[in-house]
Amino acid sequence: MRRERIPFIAIFIGTFAAVVFAAGATVQAQASQPQFLMTWQAAGSSVPAGYAGKALPNQASQIVASLELISPQGQTINLGGQTIYWYVNDNFIGGGIGAQRITFLPYGTAPNTLALKAELPNYPGGLIVHQITIPVAAPEAVVEAPFPGGQFSAGPIVVQALPYFFSATSSAPLSFTWSVNGQTVSNAENPQSLRISLPQSTPAGFAVQVGLVIRDSDDAMTGTGGANLTYQP
Repeated sequence: MRRERIPFIAIFIGTFAAVVFAAGATVQAQASQPQFLMTWQAAGSSVPAGYAGKALPNQASQIVASLELISPQGQTINLGGQTIYWYVNDNFIGGGIGAQRITFLPYGTAPNTLALKAELPNYPGGLIVHQITIPVAAPEAVVEAPFPGGQFSAGPIVVQALPYFFSATSSAPLSFTWSVNGQTVSNAENPQSLRISLPQSTPAGFAVQVGLVIRDSDDAMTGTGGANLTYQP
């Protein structure tokens, strides 16, 4: 008895149709899923006035996160009766029915990155999960020296100290220590700024290395920074 062979092209078309059908079903399933809107903010992390970025948490900051779900039609979904579990770096930190908001402290030291995850185990259609990353910053001491390319041609010059991501909400608990070319400079009148004067005999190309250390006396946090400047008359 002769066995008929199924042409290879028929097998290929059948397989291709199955793959296309499965891919279409996956796309349709994804389109029917709600959109996660997870936001967070750091409490106890300060930035200078005028800073347009987000205040990143330091290792002692409280982080407040919240969750919303948006339907495919663009409407906010009521999660009052849904169980929500929260995890940081796969460690359970809390949750329950209607727990759309969570407050927690960072894990580990800074700088670091946290993986914040929310799970809804009983959502219609099955478990849904969403995860975001949150950067944790170490406090930074930034020297604001508004000189293009770090070059200046006339003196005296003034540079400013900008503290980023410290817990202090004012400069009261902060101390500022300046140095120029490795030598500590006293500036008691206005510790957040430094005035640098050079003698008239200073040669062109003279390097001025400015160092800055900011310490918070309330929580012993420290940030360091600096700027490399060059005198070009």
